[in-house]
Amino acid sequence: MERSRGDAGFLQAGEDGGPDGDADGAAFPDWVLVRPDSRALVAPLLRSAPVIAIGTLRMGLLLARGRGTSPGEGLFGLVAGLVLVALPLLWVVLYIGMRWANAGIRLEDGELTVRNVWGRCVLRSQLSALTGLHTVALPYQGPSRHRVVVTSTAGKPLLIDPRLWDAASLKELWGALGVPFTEQGSLGWKGLLQRFPGVKVAWRHLHEVLFAVVVTIAGIAYIAVMVNLSYLV
Repeated sequence: MERSRGDAGFLQAGEDGGPDGDADGAAFPDWVLVRPDSRALVAPLLRSAPVIAIGTLRMGLLLARGRGTSPGEGLFGLVAGLVLVALPLLWVVLYIGMRWANAGIRLEDGELTVRNVWGRCVLRSQLSALTGLHTVALPYQGPSRHRVVVTSTAGKPLLIDPRLWDAASLKELWGALGVPFTEQGSLGWKGLLQRFPGVKVAWRHLHEVLFAVVVTIAGIAYIAVMVNLSYLV
């Protein structure tokens, strides 16, 4: 089933998906740059900001004033507590910054190039080598489960999460590529690998139970360190 472009970066039925223009006759450009959109990553941080702020301040004051027989570490303890509690948040902020600096999708001179958060080129293909754009719905992702798989004869299939890219530029890119969308329906992670051999899937998605165990153990250890830190300094 073919679909045309929509406001969310996908194609909606009833619009022209060809390379020469859209429904109102506007021509698609030969050069398109799609920048990362970090709102999907920032939104959870903003929602949890009050809890994080209270926890960070409480831990910092606890280390500064001490607890029980521990006299506390004063200013050093306050700073240490703030840093340790905020460490996961700092990692997310660093990831967002690196993604903004390094990642991008570029269409220039008939060549499509995609770079990841590390700046590494994960796809380089001429337009003539593109074989399809495939929309899939993946499990356990809620409203964010939709992905696009780009296939070409120039390399392995590439999985793109439209939420993480600027919607307007991504919509423009899909039109400029001139490749029809094909609806693949709902697929599990292993089913995705079977349908598109070679597509890169995160280890945590293929080993969900083991990943949950590792995260649980690491979380318990981290909390235990935070709770007892005032006795350790």
